[in-house]
Amino acid sequence: MRMFAKLTLSATPFYTSLLVVTLLGFFMGIFWIINEYRTYQETIENIRDNYQHRYEVRVKEELGKVIDLINYRRSQNDMQVERDIRERVQSAYTIASHIFRLYEDEKSVEELRSMVVEVLRPIRWKNGLGHYFSGRVSSGVIDLFADEPYFEKKTGDVFKELTGQDVIGDMVSIVRDKGAGLYRYNLVKPKFHGKKFRKTAFVKYFQPLDWFIGAAIYSDDLENILQKDVLTRLQNMKFGEDGEVFGFRFDGTILCSRDQRLIGRSIGDLVTDARTYGLSFWETGLSESREGYVAFPEKRDSDGTFRQKLSFVKAYDDWNWILGTSMYMDAMEQAIADETHTYQRITFKNSFIFIGFFLLAVVLLLFATFFYSVKIKEGINLFTDFFREAADSNVKIENETLAFREFEDLGRLANKMVEERMKNELLLHRNELRLDTLLRLGMMEKYSLQEKYDFVLQRIVQLTRSNAGYVAVVNSAQSHLTIRSFFALSDEEFRENIGHSGYSSCVEEAGLPGRAVTEKMTVTSNSFDGGINETLFPYQIAIKRHLDVPIYSDGKIVLVGGVCNNSEKYDNLDIRQMTMLLEGMWQHVLNKCSEEELEKLERQVIAVSEEERSKIGRDLHDDLGSHLTGVELLSKALQQKIGNQAPEIVEQFDSIRNLIRDAIDKTRRLSRGLYPVHVIEYGLESAVEELVVEVENSFNVKCTLSCESDGEEFRDNVATHLHYIVREAVFNAARHSKPETIRVFMKFRRYSFFIKIEDDGHGFGEKPDEAGLGFHTMKYRAKAIGATLTIDSDETSGTIVSVSGEVFE
Repeated sequence: MRMFAKLTLSATPFYTSLLVVTLLGFFMGIFWIINEYRTYQETIENIRDNYQHRYEVRVKEELGKVIDLINYRRSQNDMQVERDIRERVQSAYTIASHIFRLYEDEKSVEELRSMVVEVLRPIRWKNGLGHYFSGRVSSGVIDLFADEPYFEKKTGDVFKELTGQDVIGDMVSIVRDKGAGLYRYNLVKPKFHGKKFRKTAFVKYFQPLDWFIGAAIYSDDLENILQKDVLTRLQNMKFGEDGEVFGFRFDGTILCSRDQRLIGRSIGDLVTDARTYGLSFWETGLSESREGYVAFPEKRDSDGTFRQKLSFVKAYDDWNWILGTSMYMDAMEQAIADETHTYQRITFKNSFIFIGFFLLAVVLLLFATFFYSVKIKEGINLFTDFFREAADSNVKIENETLAFREFEDLGRLANKMVEERMKNELLLHRNELRLDTLLRLGMMEKYSLQEKYDFVLQRIVQLTRSNAGYVAVVNSAQSHLTIRSFFALSDEEFRENIGHSGYSSCVEEAGLPGRAVTEKMTVTSNSFDGGINETLFPYQIAIKRHLDVPIYSDGKIVLVGGVCNNSEKYDNLDIRQMTMLLEGMWQHVLNKCSEEELEKLERQVIAVSEEERSKIGRDLHDDLGSHLTGVELLSKALQQKIGNQAPEIVEQFDSIRNLIRDAIDKTRRLSRGLYPVHVIEYGLESAVEELVVEVENSFNVKCTLSCESDGEEFRDNVATHLHYIVREAVFNAARHSKPETIRVFMKFRRYSFFIKIEDDGHGFGEKPDEAGLGFHTMKYRAKAIGATLTIDSDETSGTIVSVSGEVFE
């Protein structure tokens, strides 16, 4: 039974008109509101832009005045310093002239120089920052340097060697060319090695003594005094009603602020409303442009409200300062508030006018619609009466869901289109899932092979929309297969079949996977007729449909994958998806097995090599070494026995003993290289120290060792491999690179190590992989202990061999 009666055709125009008018009024209202709101937003934005521009111009102008003031003060200070030192030099010149005239006939030139020096030495000015100096023009010898007596009696070359600047030579050139002149330089004092002191000096030539007389003052100290004076001026500067000037260093320390409590604190401490606007100052000042505007709200102390504030900051690189000016934008906020009030008043008035006219239009339209609806109803009643009279005939009207046939046709087309779209989306989803499975499989390096089988099988079951599935591996004789993985959506089915994982059976008794191997083709059954409750290996549930796909490699079946009980029929798309996934998985398995076999073979080769090296080393040490030692002792005894009887033979015995001792030493070094007993007994660092001494003695090459260790000892296996890597790298450098110096650096921590062998000889042009056996041996040894080996070589700058890794307990 319907809850609502169907709408009559005669009433349709009236209700349709009512709905259309209502929607039209609604959308017109929405459009009008949006339009009015946009107009309001544009007006507010124009007001904000105008005021913003005025504030930006003002704060930028004020900051320009501040920077102009600083530059003016600096220029005035420089001019004052130049005048001051000029006057000081003139005073010293007058003193020297006076002493020369008084004692010219009584004293020698050296005595006159000493007298002038002693008079000028104690004179200071500017709180001890200024002092006198003098030197000989012809020889460049410094006779007076009141601020640093160390330089007195030194030549210009010594001064240049200490300071890195030919200061005396420049001053001599000035007085020879001009007679006097201003000179700026950096002084490096012996007591302050590495620190430079900027100085400004004025020199003048004093011909009677062949002198240049000068006065100098520390520029940095004068600059600091000027900075303090500038900060005092900036602290008291204001503009407008509430404008202020502030500044801070590049490191963030506040230098001046209206709030003196902030001076000395970090600029990052300036926070308002959970926003660190101080950091914005800092980042803007240190940006590429070195200047910019920062707007932020500041809280009023009186009522807790916020006032918008605008600042302009600019970096002053000469002093490593960032200066800024700021002022409140109260006028802009007030103008926006006034405009908002006016807009609300006008909008309220216009809304009433719009609603009045809209209601009038609705009434007129509904009246006209009602009139025509009555006319339509009268015409329909005429046709209705006609059909009612013909009701006795057996004509029936079917009750269709849709009122019009055109809608039914459109519905059928739409349903067909939806079905096609759903089918395409399903295909796309399955392709994406397959690609995702292969990508994830490639990234599962740390997972076991069994986990990879399980993962791929779960994705196959998901792709084919099945209830269960398996993966089986077939032996090369095609006679047996082994279930490697089983998965079922039902927990009960999964528990019952989990025991089948790892189960091996002959092909003839292996159920569905055995059938796929026997028939050598894909087995598909969408209407299994084995019985209602028929089960087949490896499943324990009733089979309705099943799909079993064999995978070939080199002409043989190596893998079988199967699924069962899809809600729909299995098709070629399911077969293709399963085949591509299983082939990708099998290729991954082959690659993984090849890598594991190669690593196992490399470890076996290194182990056999180590065993043979150790055996040969022990034989050399215990057998040949002992034998040579016995021969040397017998030679010594024989030499002592016949020494008195045949003195002429003693020298020949000395030569024989030297050759025997040389053979013993070579045997010992060879046995140590083959059997690293000293690494095991004394540790890696001690063994490398012996290696350094051996290389220096054998190749006449300077070899150095630097080691950083926290005292932890590595396992013998790790230490032995690292020793052979270092030995191989050092001997390669000594034999082939013709270096002057070989440097070995070792850094050991509890769970890691880093070793670098560097030489300054001739490197090799080919890649390390194309080099000799030694490089391959080092690479295999590094790989055996889980380390990383890198070789960087250049034919002009030598070779660097680095090995690093982690050590696990």
